[in-house]
Amino acid sequence: MDARTGLQLVLYAFLIVLSGVGVWALVEVISTARSARGLIDELGRTLPPLISSADGTLEAVNAEIERVDAVVSQFEEVSDSVVATTRAASEVVGAPAAAVADIAHRARTFFGILLGRRV
Repeated sequence: MDARTGLQLVLYAFLIVLSGVGVWALVEVISTARSARGLIDELGRTLPPLISSADGTLEAVNAEIERVDAVVSQFEEVSDSVVATTRAASEVVGAPAAAVADIAHRARTFFGILLGRRV
């Protein structure tokens, strides 16, 4: 056997092994494609109900947020009313006291002038 025949035998063996690897790779690609198709079919059955459920949940959460916003708005209105009422009550209570203090000051000034003292 000469070198050329030996190289041809090695080349043929390499091509046979390479063909075997190619067939194995093709079988694996087909298997993966079938598995992917099954996964896609399962997702096609499972995903729409999940999306619908998530949509319902988001709508419920949005409704609750709107309710909380309404409660906060009412609280702000009540708080503003309480502040206004407190101011008015303070003015009503403070007005007579201010009037009495003004009268006392004027009386003290008047009597100070009558008695000749500077106030």
